[in-house]
Amino acid sequence: MSRVLSSHVEAGAAAPAGPTPRADGFRLPARFCDHRRTLMSWPCREDLFGPLMDDARAEWAEVARGIGRFEPITVVVDPAQEAEARRLLGPEVDVLVMPLDDSWIRDNGPIFVRDADGRVAAVQFRFDGWNEQFTPYDRDAEVPARIAEAWGTRLYQAPYTLEGGAFNTDGEGTLLTTEQCLLHNRNLGLSRAENETMLSEWLGIDKVIWLPFGLVEDSGPFSTSGHVDDVAQFVAPGVVVAQTAPAGNVNHSRLQENLEVLKTATDACGRKLTVVELEMLPYVQGVGAGLDGVTGPGAGKLMPAPYVNMVFVEGAVLLPRTGVDGEAEAYARLGELVGREPVGLPSELSAFGGGGLGCITQQVPAGDFAGAAS
Repeated sequence: MSRVLSSHVEAGAAAPAGPTPRADGFRLPARFCDHRRTLMSWPCREDLFGPLMDDARAEWAEVARGIGRFEPITVVVDPAQEAEARRLLGPEVDVLVMPLDDSWIRDNGPIFVRDADGRVAAVQFRFDGWNEQFTPYDRDAEVPARIAEAWGTRLYQAPYTLEGGAFNTDGEGTLLTTEQCLLHNRNLGLSRAENETMLSEWLGIDKVIWLPFGLVEDSGPFSTSGHVDDVAQFVAPGVVVAQTAPAGNVNHSRLQENLEVLKTATDACGRKLTVVELEMLPYVQGVGAGLDGVTGPGAGKLMPAPYVNMVFVEGAVLLPRTGVDGEAEAYARLGELVGREPVGLPSELSAFGGGGLGCITQQVPAGDFAGAAS
């Protein structure tokens, strides 16, 4: 069966009405761009973590303090948890209080775009709790607008469902995503070309590279349905780290298909991609086995904590700390590749919830916030 490996955005498909970031000269920067700060949100979904909630909050706090060593960090906190959050986070972490449902700001938070003058604006995509798998989600859906209001920045509201973990970019107009998520599990009824038009208008993208799959563990009920951030990420213009897996791993064949796409793809500038394969796929021991009230995706299971789902901060790259054999070598390799200090941070509870370090953080690009559109 033939597969379209990548395609340029086709004009005229489902063209949106009204001002868009692209029309106003804004484009999605890469995760590795210069940062103004990083955002996180505080764990508050009791039916996800249950008796592990204290562990989750301790882990999130350690990650926030770790980020704070390198750049400013703001944690969004529900009013009911403000006192505890401030106590655990400490005075060096900024707290922004607003209603929350969950703790995965990569997916429900604002997506920041930047123009040629260095001005930064926010985009609010529709958020539906990953196809209504986790409810309620109405308060999380309003987080981008609340943050934009609190910070006084321009907000674009996109008529399109999209989570931040479903894509990443080289910052030069190329976007990585998966067919599994965007074509088969979101915005059903939109064609490939119509999806690409939406990504073009609302993120300033010129070319989309479609990988077939996310991880097996990120499929089925109570998953994000194949987010790309666990399988591939741009680490520089023209350079992609691609997750592969040994032959005995359940992800082996699907990750090989992804690899075939990447090896034949070119970016928006016409360059053939440099693909760095990362076969090591660490897992963290399932937590919560036998505990009442523990219903997260990783309850009692081994869950992946891919190094590919890394977080860039000023001067460092943050990687899951799992303690598996070969971790030091993986840190050294990735630190050298991106030219930053590799720093390990805990990921057990984020993996238990079906995510990772990249899923609980969101970068705010450096630059002055743009005012309201004229």
